[in-house]
Amino acid sequence: MEVFLSFQGEKLVRIMTVLSLTGRVHFCMIEKERLVLSLDLFIRRKIIVTQSAKLKEILAPYRPLLDETEKPMIQLQMKQGKTGPYDSKIAGDPYFPKNDEYPVDGEGHPMKLLAQINFGQLPKLKDYPEKGILQIFISVHDDLYGMNIDHKTEQKDFRIKFIEEPFLAEEELLTDFSFVKIPDDFYFPVTKEGAITGELASETISVGDFRFEKVTGKNSWDLFEDADGVNGDEADALLDEFYETASGFGHKLGGYPGFTQEDPRTYVDQEHTVLLLQIDSDDEVDLMWGDCGIANFFIKPEDLKRKNFENVVYNWDCS
Repeated sequence: MEVFLSFQGEKLVRIMTVLSLTGRVHFCMIEKERLVLSLDLFIRRKIIVTQSAKLKEILAPYRPLLDETEKPMIQLQMKQGKTGPYDSKIAGDPYFPKNDEYPVDGEGHPMKLLAQINFGQLPKLKDYPEKGILQIFISVHDDLYGMNIDHKTEQKDFRIKFIEEPFLAEEELLTDFSFVKIPDDFYFPVTKEGAITGELASETISVGDFRFEKVTGKNSWDLFEDADGVNGDEADALLDEFYETASGFGHKLGGYPGFTQEDPRTYVDQEHTVLLLQIDSDDEVDLMWGDCGIANFFIKPEDLKRKNFENVVYNWDCS
């Protein structure tokens, strides 16, 4: 369902309902003219590294368990600007040989490049390809940006391609992508092309990961509500701080995911344990998933090692 309405007499916004796996309905607001991003984006995406003394005290009994979950990742950054065909990028034109069949959605419409990762340009990460190009295309004729809520591995309205080296010379590549037409009433999640770079980092399990309770033995809120000498208001404040310091937000390869709603693997697809790629909302390239949302792509460990990207969970959610 979609509702169009005037916002402060200046912007036309679309309210889109999205049914989550829990049956709850939440709302995503998408601006037709993206003049500014929601202030919530800057508040929620602010990464707070240090934790208060009280939070550290509450988490102390669980710290060894949390530390055991630490894993490496590549933290990605995006910078607006024109990119070349071999570059890691958000939006823009893909590396695409002239004689290859271009990906189309379930209705036969050409899909648009969402992201391209050239592994040869990034630090090495265990089990991820050391070379080659990973591409993600999504439909420009689907309000859910190609995501199938009921079957999130179905690559009908999104497509993942992996190209092994050696790459073709530029004169053998497609350069005119004008056939990829975005309808006037469609809002592609990113409006500005940008280069992607990355650096090695590591992190422990995020608070929204479906395995968090298995690690600590408790739901995140019970860590604080069950703590001695902590009243209700203080427990809420500590929980908020914990979510800020262990949210899992940001662009990344590997590591642990972040969500504005809940982990879609809570009920299904739990064997897709590896975060292949995460793309967050980002004002640098005017990137917004609904109302300051985030997108995740999950893969089975054995498929990643085999460079088989046919069975990938694609999920995005928003506030």
